[in-house]
Amino acid sequence: MTSAQAASLRNALEALMEAIEKREPIADHLHHLATLHRNLAPFTSRQLDHYLKNRSYTKALEYLRDGVVIEDPARPDCDDE
Repeated sequence: MTSAQAASLRNALEALMEAIEKREPIADHLHHLATLHRNLAPFTSRQLDHYLKNRSYTKALEYLRDGVVIEDPARPDCDDE
């Protein structure tokens, strides 16, 4: 997951939490998060994917805020050595 993808997901989760706090409708937020999850699922860690699948959005947000190792899918394998 790139840093831009992580930021997009984090922003969507923060917007959802803000809407919940303000007691605003959240259907659009949930739809947006489902779309993001579908698009990002191949690039997320197993733990983050688990949180998103189970709609543990608070845990997903904490996971992203506490520092995710950003894996760039375009990074060559030779950088691992």
